[in-house]
Amino acid sequence: MNDKTYAFISYYHLDAIIAHEIERQLTFLAKQGVGAGSLECFLDTESIPPGQRYEPIIKGALEKTDWLIVIFTGDQSVYCGFEIGIYSILKPQDDKPQKEKPVICLHDIDKSKLPAVLEGYNTTFISKVGPYVANDTMSGQEVNLWWTSSIGHFLKAFCNSKGLYTPNHCANPNQYTVDIANAARAISHAFEIARQEDEESETPVQAGLEIIIYPPFEGEPKRIPENSVLLGSSRAFGILGLNLPLSLDGNQAPQITWGQLRQALSRPERANTPWMDKLEINVGLAVDLKAPEPEDVTFKGTWDGRIYRAILTRHKLYKNGKRRFYVLLVETFDRRFVGDRQTSTLLIALTLASRWRFTFFERWHETLRQFDASRPDKEFQDACRQLEYNMDWMEHEGVELGADDPDAMVEAFGFENKARVQRFYSDWDDAKKKLKGLLPQTFEGLKPEMRPQVQNAIVEFLTAIKQQNAEFLKLCVDKYAEKIHANGD
Repeated sequence: MNDKTYAFISYYHLDAIIAHEIERQLTFLAKQGVGAGSLECFLDTESIPPGQRYEPIIKGALEKTDWLIVIFTGDQSVYCGFEIGIYSILKPQDDKPQKEKPVICLHDIDKSKLPAVLEGYNTTFISKVGPYVANDTMSGQEVNLWWTSSIGHFLKAFCNSKGLYTPNHCANPNQYTVDIANAARAISHAFEIARQEDEESETPVQAGLEIIIYPPFEGEPKRIPENSVLLGSSRAFGILGLNLPLSLDGNQAPQITWGQLRQALSRPERANTPWMDKLEINVGLAVDLKAPEPEDVTFKGTWDGRIYRAILTRHKLYKNGKRRFYVLLVETFDRRFVGDRQTSTLLIALTLASRWRFTFFERWHETLRQFDASRPDKEFQDACRQLEYNMDWMEHEGVELGADDPDAMVEAFGFENKARVQRFYSDWDDAKKKLKGLLPQTFEGLKPEMRPQVQNAIVEFLTAIKQQNAEFLKLCVDKYAEKIHANGD
């Protein structure tokens, strides 16, 4: 036929399945009418030969097209605006009512999210009005739903515009209605298939935080500015004991600043937050493109009492100097011993007491030299920070092993040792609170005139714990040996 119908289908490459289904259905309808050869569809992936300049080919196709069909599912092709712009110049439609313009956008997203270049043209929202079963026969009610649907109206307008397919081509007038309904359903189903890879939801399997730092770092050592923003899941902030609401601005994730987090986690008896200090060190190393230190500093979750590590997993640098750091709060493994409860508890106590001895007291003079007045300020600061790291590490190890239960300890050591066991807990708490109360907020801010006071506090604490550890270790050895011999009988 001389009066061929030309359709230009504009689409994003990920929506090719929709474009090809539209071509297939329009070709089928044409075949039922004046013949498949009376329709020509332009799809860039099929109509532009490899290596050819696309602009003149697209322009030529738009010059002769009768219908411009735009597919939009949320991702816009880089050529979409170009194609509509060229079409509006080649075939201005300003003198026509919108409903008479042979330009249609088939979309399955909210109309408010359509590209601005489509303003003033027809849009058709594709929605599922009935189930799709391949090669099934639709009921009369379902045929009517698709016939009167928005996609059904477009197909009728397309077929009637140049007489491509009309009821007059059918011996049975009802066949025309069924064909339009089938085509409408197939195109709608293509939209559904194309969205199968769309992300439906995202649920983090581990608690995490994002630290956004801007402006760029300055000075040495690199410290995270207090106004740096922390974004995180409700679960992450719940672990830290914070109940932060979603931001009312754009439904953003809960957030807080680095300085606010430090303030929220600070306690009168605890000068520093070791896991935040360690994370800050690793952030500084990441900025310098250096490997992070081991994540050997743990903390106890406020709400669940479990032990976590803050692991720095990723670092992004933007051209404007902004940085984004990704942190996972990973729960440590349950390390409690299996077996007889009392024997296991004695073994746990023996393990922890030995850990303290091997770390601090076995080489007592070396431990004291770490805090000697002759050491440079930087080395003294590192020794103080490491002391806090080790204390938190071993205290949290005790939680992991179940040593934070005084009643279980009393049961294991026997009622005759109840007062002695309870005194170990109370003496430890008193000594720790006294030490923490004398330490500065940050060791970098430790002034030389304060060093003697801090040194004396640390030495006094370690001396008290050394004596306590010797007593406790002896009790552990005796009771564990007693239990072993009893079980041997």
